[in-house]
Amino acid sequence: MKNLKKSLCVLGLGMLLAGFAAMPVKAGEPIDLNTYLMENTELVENSWTHAMNRTLPSNPMGSNLNLLPGYLAYTMESGRTIKLYIPQYAALRNYIYVIALPDGVEDTYAFLQEKGWIDIADTYGELLFVLEPADGKWGTPEEEAGYLYDCLHANIGNDNFGTRETDAGGLCQSGAIATEDGYSVTVFSGHSCNYYVGYGEGCAVLESWTANNPIFVAGQAFLGGASVGEEALNAAAAVAYNGINNGGYYPGFDDETFLATLKALKDEGLIASDQFITNADIAAPTLFAGYAEDDPSIAYWKGVNDCVEADEDGVFWQDIDSDAFQTRYTNSEFKAWEIGHGLSAVKVTENADLSAADLRAFLGIYTRYTNPFAYSNTLGVRTDYYTTALAARAAASAGEVAASYTYKNADGEEKPTDVYALEKTRLTVPEIGETGDFYVCIYGYQDNNQDEMLDPTEIFFYIPDSAKAAGKPVPVLEMCPGAGQQSTTIFDVSQYWAIANDNGFALVIISGNSNCSRSALAVLTENVAGDAGIECDLTRVYGSGHSAGSGAINGLVHSTENDVFAACSSTSMPNGLNTWTGTEYVPTFLMVGQADISEAYPGARVGDLVPEPWEVSEDPEINFAIHNWLTHLLAVDGITLDYTPNDKESFLETCSDYNETGFTHTYTFSDDNGVVIARFGRTMTREHNCMPQEFRLAWDFVKHYSRNEDGTRWYSESAFEEDDAVQIVQGEPIVLE
Repeated sequence: MKNLKKSLCVLGLGMLLAGFAAMPVKAGEPIDLNTYLMENTELVENSWTHAMNRTLPSNPMGSNLNLLPGYLAYTMESGRTIKLYIPQYAALRNYIYVIALPDGVEDTYAFLQEKGWIDIADTYGELLFVLEPADGKWGTPEEEAGYLYDCLHANIGNDNFGTRETDAGGLCQSGAIATEDGYSVTVFSGHSCNYYVGYGEGCAVLESWTANNPIFVAGQAFLGGASVGEEALNAAAAVAYNGINNGGYYPGFDDETFLATLKALKDEGLIASDQFITNADIAAPTLFAGYAEDDPSIAYWKGVNDCVEADEDGVFWQDIDSDAFQTRYTNSEFKAWEIGHGLSAVKVTENADLSAADLRAFLGIYTRYTNPFAYSNTLGVRTDYYTTALAARAAASAGEVAASYTYKNADGEEKPTDVYALEKTRLTVPEIGETGDFYVCIYGYQDNNQDEMLDPTEIFFYIPDSAKAAGKPVPVLEMCPGAGQQSTTIFDVSQYWAIANDNGFALVIISGNSNCSRSALAVLTENVAGDAGIECDLTRVYGSGHSAGSGAINGLVHSTENDVFAACSSTSMPNGLNTWTGTEYVPTFLMVGQADISEAYPGARVGDLVPEPWEVSEDPEINFAIHNWLTHLLAVDGITLDYTPNDKESFLETCSDYNETGFTHTYTFSDDNGVVIARFGRTMTREHNCMPQEFRLAWDFVKHYSRNEDGTRWYSESAFEEDDAVQIVQGEPIVLE
């Protein structure tokens, strides 16, 4: 890589990583988690819940690595066992393969190694979660239901407007392992929607769970087995999802209210049915290997996936015009990319002896996210850059500073930035091919623990070929993930890479610590941009984010980073009331879900995103976050949000424009010159989740703004394709108590 010269060796990082990754991995000799966790964890109070839990030592690579790599065995209280394989340098929230063994396996590690799963895990940093039959032989699906529940069940946030539960979910969903003293340890974290692979007698057992929980299935494969049976499949197909959200946030809507939402969307032609989604409506990519031609599961999953006739490779692709709720966005993208079939598929092959690499070639096309609310659960297309990410983490473990830069912080002081690793690849998209240059960078810009080393942070840079072909400086968008998401998760589920492809901007994904916008720009402009062959337009730097990342980027935009960002657009969290310290007005668009975050505990609702923007509480302890956010945002530009509280018509009169059709209803505010300066949106049927279609709306907002070095801001209706920019004149700020 250009400009990357070996220099100072930072012993602290190398020594820490060497110790962190030193757990042995031997065939047939797993580390016993029951013993290991009692001997190598400590009790710590959770700062949010104040509950005591055991914790593993934090890793030295910031917050982006799973805490316990190795081959691990765990015995549950029931006496049943699982095996885990967590590869070295596996990121938090990475993909998990849930593997159900066939009968008669005596050495789980040897089986995984023979099939190629260990190599797949090591190559891509993906986790293996292995279901094992009792005494080497599976029972019936009914007999195995308790074991599947312990391992795979989803976390429950509430029960039909009843009391909120505290169940954290099964082992695979939560990553939390109970210890013998009654506490638990979070050993790993996953993507939340997994790949499921069944072998032999394990197929029907695993299918009994996936058929009932397809919204958690990013993809599944069954080898050399047989169906769980028509009766079980038909029963699973009939299970319906109403408006009750069991994801842990706002509990959702009663049937009458939510059906009214679905009816409105159907009347607008946005969805095909105004009835509740059932499991039979939820596409789940599926591969069958070595199954009988007339096996009922093949016909069932073809129907679920709205498949048409098979191509020459035996793949039955989803109809591009399928009305499946979870694929409608990506299928619209496929149409724009001139791909002649839908996203999901069923593949059928006679060969039951497929390798793990063969299976990943099919499953790895897909990503799915998240929560257990069917109406904002999205199946998407997955790109491939994971070997590059692992290479960067491995390179950083050497503890050497490969390059150093400086940047100016908010106070104008020169600060150092140390790059520990920078790896590059070409990003590839299924059915399309290479689309741009992708960089994984691990670097430090601050020393929080005062160990005389800048703390490592992982960021992604994506420079699409469309940006390189622009022939002029290109805009930059910085995206901050939600809490615990990390770069790997948000890059896939936001599909911002596709928006960058279509619009020719440089994309920066900041992992774990979102207050590094200035230092990230330094690495981009001093190294990555030159290597990729672009010039960055620093008058058009935009902020975006989701959840905690949305709150963080909004906090920066409206305080210390006022002079960095031209505009901001994000989803599902405003900045806090104590962060409105910036003196410049920054045009901002915030979107939340119809069933987004609501206070999960009895008492005052603090930071509630669910009420409509015109709703205000007379109780000073109740904080309707959207009303407060809009009030403060407009006040910075000298505009008073003046309307009759809780009166919708009065609120609409204050808007310069509003739209209450489509999936995202928007409320827009303009300055005295008619320039849009603020927008709020509520997306129908969404809870606290990333939905890629909202990020297209985000880009369509921010692309119209720029900020010159002298502090003047501009709006261009053509997004600076024409000479039509008008200056935004800031009003006299209103000081709010």
